[in-house]
Amino acid sequence: MAESQHLRFCLMLLTKTGYLRSPTGQRLIDPDSTTACYTCLLTQRPFGPDGLPADTDYCGFDRACFRPDS
Repeated sequence: MAESQHLRFCLMLLTKTGYLRSPTGQRLIDPDSTTACYTCLLTQRPFGPDGLPADTDYCGFDRACFRPDS
């Protein structure tokens, strides 16, 4: 998970560990987790407003619904 500390995730992307933060303030989302179930906060579903999956592989800067986690 050390590599994922440098990734920026959409603020609207939620998972069971997405509510927790490290001591430095980064969200503890592990994109390599095999048990993670992602939800979009905007739709409350496993897909975003554009119909694409809510997932660490899909929720990036290239989506119109992306909200950076500051």
